[in-house]
Amino acid sequence: MPDEAFIREGTGENFAALVLDNSRKGPVLVDFWAPWAGPSLRQGELLRRLARDYGGRFLLVSLDTDREKAVAQRYGVKGLPSCKLFRQGRVAEEVHGMQTEADYRALIERHLSPLADRAQAAALAAWEAGDQDKAIQVLAEAAMAEPDNAAVPVLLTKLLMRQGRHADALAVLAALPAPLRSGGEVRRLHTHLEVIAAAGGEGTDADLDAALALDPDDQAARFALAARRVVADDYGAALEQLAELERRAPDYREGLARGALFLVLDLLGPDDERVRRYRRSLFEH
Repeated sequence: MPDEAFIREGTGENFAALVLDNSRKGPVLVDFWAPWAGPSLRQGELLRRLARDYGGRFLLVSLDTDREKAVAQRYGVKGLPSCKLFRQGRVAEEVHGMQTEADYRALIERHLSPLADRAQAAALAAWEAGDQDKAIQVLAEAAMAEPDNAAVPVLLTKLLMRQGRHADALAVLAALPAPLRSGGEVRRLHTHLEVIAAAGGEGTDADLDAALALDPDDQAARFALAARRVVADDYGAALEQLAELERRAPDYREGLARGALFLVLDLLGPDDERVRRYRRSLFEH
């Protein structure tokens, strides 16, 4: 008798909950078999081994067609062995007759959710339930398992930012492979974090103003002053400083000033007159 959590015995009474409801969470493979059908016994043994190999990524339900004739008839099972894969409450795919292990694996793989999708769903569920530490842990583990997938570290970065852990968020982005760091959303997040970091630097606004009065080409001071204006929601003053920095030093920290300028324009929204004006000036250079 199946006893693992991801290998269950199906009956007419539990079929709706065990198969149909669970298929809305992930793939459920139903193995239709009978004790007298030798090939179906071999299929069942192979599917149980695969279920253990996949470690719960799909649910295997074993259904004895001799005992559960009504269920077998409802789903048109006329020969054995037979198996049907359920997704979203319905049969998504089915095979008849004994298949090779590779064929069964291909069937299962076609309906598995990517690790990144499952990790994000689990993390958001934990976050909404109030377990922020678990959410962060789930995403951190998934990010290490799939280092070339940007979706998980992007969500991890956003949650760390919501916790105020800006240095940790920057470290997550810095650890990404170079091709991923150049992606649009990753670059925007990195720019946002750089702005927050610069705004929290040492010295007062008066100190930064004095530094610029002494040396208008003090790029770090100008960026820090612009960053503080962004954090204070004084977008007009931020745009002035960033545009001036872009004019004086377009390559400042690999285009950070331009990225910050676009960040502010996004915060203002497309209907703000300043957005049209500054975008025109950017594209003229």
